[in-house]
Amino acid sequence: MKDLNILQKGILTLAKKDRRINNIIDKFGFPNDEPLKGGFRTLLRMILGQQISVKVADSIWSKIESLKPINEENILNLPDKTLNDIGLSRQKISYAKDLANKIISKELILNDLKKLSSDKVHKKLTSVKGIGDWTAEIYRLFVLCDLNSFPKGDIAVQEGARIYFNLKDRPKPNELIELVKSWEPLKGAGALVMWQIYRLEVREGISSNFYE
Repeated sequence: MKDLNILQKGILTLAKKDRRINNIIDKFGFPNDEPLKGGFRTLLRMILGQQISVKVADSIWSKIESLKPINEENILNLPDKTLNDIGLSRQKISYAKDLANKIISKELILNDLKKLSSDKVHKKLTSVKGIGDWTAEIYRLFVLCDLNSFPKGDIAVQEGARIYFNLKDRPKPNELIELVKSWEPLKGAGALVMWQIYRLEVREGISSNFYE
């Protein structure tokens, strides 16, 4: 096995706690998810990609990339009409500009997030318009490598857990948190395994490397 990143090392550590993880790896393969660089671009793309298909999100992002440089100042100064013309809704425009504003004003300093507790990071991120629990949890897991960050509201994680725990129905977020309590402090590593099940069992070929 090639050199493992911090997310993959977390999976191996979790597998020592929950032996069933090894069975899943044998059946579905070892997750190849990698940490993300993070920063304004990554967080902006996460926000803009919410509640739309991957295809539409990729199309919008490719148009945003034509407006280089993609930074806080440029997004803030672009006319709303320009952003609307490339596919952003009024709501998404307000989210993008709120993120830019908070970073420029230093109300949100992304480079300082690693110094904070998980709860404080979550509160900081969700103070931005358009960032809910899912986006904050994804950023914590893939960018900050918080291996206990668990996106309980993610449909793919829920579906993977349904298969993993041999349940009739997809577990609700609160039910899922109870099911994975024994995985602490590596619940995020468990989420990576649930995504792997979903990719191979439900929608083969889908990657949870969100923003490669």
